Amino acid sequence: MTLGRYDYERRYRRRVLTGVGKFGLMAGVVLGVGLFAYQMGIEQLKGRDVTLREEIAALSRQKAEFELLATQMQHAARTAESRSAELEARLQREVPTGELAKLSQLVAERLKGGLDSNRLAFVISQAQTQRNCQPADSKRFTLTTPLLKGGTRGTTFANGTVTVSGEGQSAHNAQGNPESWFDPGQPVTIKITGIGGKSATATGVLPLHQSLVIDNNEYRFTFAAGQRSFVDVTADRCAYP
Repeated sequence: MTLGRYDYERRYRRRVLTGVGKFGLMAGVVLGVGLFAYQMGIEQLKGRDVTLREEIAALSRQKAEFELLATQMQHAARTAESRSAELEARLQREVPTGELAKLSQLVAERLKGGLDSNRLAFVISQAQTQRNCQPADSKRFTLTTPLLKGGTRGTTFANGTVTVSGEGQSAHNAQGNPESWFDPGQPVTIKITGIGGKSATATGVLPLHQSLVIDNNEYRFTFAAGQRSFVDVTADRCAYP
């Protein structure tokens, strides 16, 4: 009986030791798996940290590039504004306006028409505020109308050097019928012709102004409505230039 108890205790200790060994083995396995998982997590965190650092570096470079581009664009905008202001100021200084623009256009037209630039420069240089003019000469003449076409209807100046004539629209009476004289409220056409065929035309509602240069004289005409059927004309003759 004593031997049986000994065998029992020995078998019990063996089972206990076996259980402890199995537990230790399982604990070791669990601990190994845990350590492996922990190490894998550490490695993943390290890889993620490296990736984040690379992304941060890339974003920092992009930020620096954008800031540089913004600075360059601001500089370009300031340069463009300065250039625009300079061009506008130059335009104001160099491009003629008002009366000067009209004179510039007239000069350009004369040069385009073949007038010698030296001749034009001489004329401009000789122009003066005080002009050498003859006393004004005033006359009157009738205008040709659809009902008044026969006969001489013009007048002359400077001993026949310049002839003035014109035509207009017929006036209407109270019944609406046309008359032989012209209607001063309607546009008229007046032609000024000099010896040699040089001419000028004034068109519109009276009063009208027109000038014509013949040889060394400039004739300036003012046309106004006179008594019925007549146009009053005043001519100034001045040395040219």
